[in-house]
Amino acid sequence: MWQEFKSFILRGNVIDLAVAVVIGAAFSKIVTALVENIIMPSIALIFGNTDFTSEWAYRGITYGVFIQAIIDFLIIGVAVFAFVKAVNVLTQNRLVKKEEEVEVAEDEQVVLLREIRDALKKDQTGA
Repeated sequence: MWQEFKSFILRGNVIDLAVAVVIGAAFSKIVTALVENIIMPSIALIFGNTDFTSEWAYRGITYGVFIQAIIDFLIIGVAVFAFVKAVNVLTQNRLVKKEEEVEVAEDEQVVLLREIRDALKKDQTGA
């Protein structure tokens, strides 16, 4: 049983997932700070008070907390989407460059192979 657990933990997927959770938690703190300290005060300048948690309640049901959580979630979702999109674009550019390098390398190899083939043909016909 210990060996199975050890092999499960040491698989790449589990370690990748653990790293993603830790980075996600740290990223969440950054986005929360952005929302609380920059975005919501900016909205408060336009619309007035944006503290939904205390103002929006009905007979003890604080649905303002839920609305605040939805706003936080949407902003975090947009931030994560933008981050993933940027990483994909950077990765795509690197892959395209590598493919171009491979094509250039293949072209050089094809030229050399053709030269060798032509040289061999000359040797066979000249001999």
